[in-house]
Amino acid sequence: MARSSRIAAAVVLVAAVVVSLAQVQVEHDETDASRACGSALDTMVDRSGWELWWSQDLAEPSPSVRAALVRTHLCPDAVNRMIGIAAGLTVAAAALALMGRASRRPDRVAEGTVDTLQSRLTRLGRTSASAALALLLAGVIAVIVLVADADSTLFLYTDRLVVAVIGLLILVPILALWLIARFVIILGESLGSLESAGTNDQAEQ
Repeated sequence: MARSSRIAAAVVLVAAVVVSLAQVQVEHDETDASRACGSALDTMVDRSGWELWWSQDLAEPSPSVRAALVRTHLCPDAVNRMIGIAAGLTVAAAALALMGRASRRPDRVAEGTVDTLQSRLTRLGRTSASAALALLLAGVIAVIVLVADADSTLFLYTDRLVVAVIGLLILVPILALWLIARFVIILGESLGSLESAGTNDQAEQ
């Protein structure tokens, strides 16, 4: 189960990369024109955007395509759809990876034994770590989508890099939550090791 989940996560992640690198094409029915917008990654790293699409439309030799502004009108929605698909695939890959991790390291309490402090701490830590990781991933995707929005009026007043840095700083508390959860997991596992050592010493005596 764990191995199959990891393989599936890797396949889905590769699919997300392929989608983000694929060249987006748009077609205009009235002019029967097909034009390239670049890839979703180009837009996310600011190598492409409405300024480039607009300038390419103005440089079109065909008057009908130039008048319709094919790229300027159609590329934003087409690229945003590809970004959404890539983000969804990335979230699915992360979920599959977490499923594989959970199945590889399950919390097993032997029958007839009480729920110990160690097991409770371990479960709490793993649950909190999974939630924090999901929130962190969602936050990173939200920042990428915000920065990649070519039509946002926000960037008339500030730079994309500034928005990205502020967005990542907002995610620092979530990262701190994940680190605390990891500490709780390590603490729980350490208590389990101490309990096992004490049980072995009592058995030897």
